Amino acid sequence: MYDKIKIFCGPNDYDFRKLYFEEVNEFIIGVDSGLEYLLDLDKPIDLAVGDFDSIDKKIYQKIKSKCKKIIQLEKRKNKTDLAYALDYIYNNYDYNSIEVFGGISGRIDHFIANLNLMKKYHFSLKDNKHVIYILKKGNYQVNNYKKYISFFAIEDVYNLQLKGFKYTLDNYFLSTSDSLSVSNEGSGEVNFSKGKLLVIMSED
Repeated sequence: MYDKIKIFCGPNDYDFRKLYFEEVNEFIIGVDSGLEYLLDLDKPIDLAVGDFDSIDKKIYQKIKSKCKKIIQLEKRKNKTDLAYALDYIYNNYDYNSIEVFGGISGRIDHFIANLNLMKKYHFSLKDNKHVIYILKKGNYQVNNYKKYISFFAIEDVYNLQLKGFKYTLDNYFLSTSDSLSVSNEGSGEVNFSKGKLLVIMSED
């Protein structure tokens, strides 16, 4: 059982050193170009996944020497590299949580694909300007580490309460087509009785 699985993927436009810190009982995975961030770590890479078409051949040789296990994918496939990695983890490892670094900026179609993956696999997405995750029904204390925090229903959300934030709500029905809860601020309590809530913390 791993406490946390950390996946690093592209696009490589985030400051890796400001996001990553080593934790006990972590499992490190590099997905395609995200592997380049891991070359300077003073520890082995537990798993590499990808078709590696965006990585220089010399860099790939370094990756091979540092990885405990490599899953080489075909260039033509019916899943993204990240989708394959998540599916492999889900079916082969026990873990408490998954964090995915990257996967937000760049091509918007890839980002939407990653949001869809979040519905199937429970994980968070992070880069230097964003933290994104999904909440199921319940009561939560949400600590916002960025300037803004937004809430979107990926399934209709019933009896939504936001307390302590700059803008509050009481027993509000937030539908999947409702953008009311964009650009809130601060930290607070989130409570709802049904649905799934997408939380996005962001900077300008």
